[in-house]
Amino acid sequence: MLKKKSYMNQSNLLGEGFFDKLFKLLKTDSKVKSKVKSDPKIKTQLKKLNNTVGELEKALEDQFGHEVNLEKYKLSDFD
Repeated sequence: MLKKKSYMNQSNLLGEGFFDKLFKLLKTDSKVKSKVKSDPKIKTQLKKLNNTVGELEKALEDQFGHEVNLEKYKLSDFD
């Protein structure tokens, strides 16, 4: 019998507790956690990430001729 392969859901790759694991590793409290989430640099990078996702959608559409809709990231995805 073939062994069942497991594939990660790449659209939720960053949202699957990434920040929780990072903060647990760094042993930070909730004040620091909320400060990081309200940081304008983090918000700017998240906006750039979403722009890159949009560019990827357009490139896939140009390449394969089918419209692709990927989910955009939000700050709440990283809770």
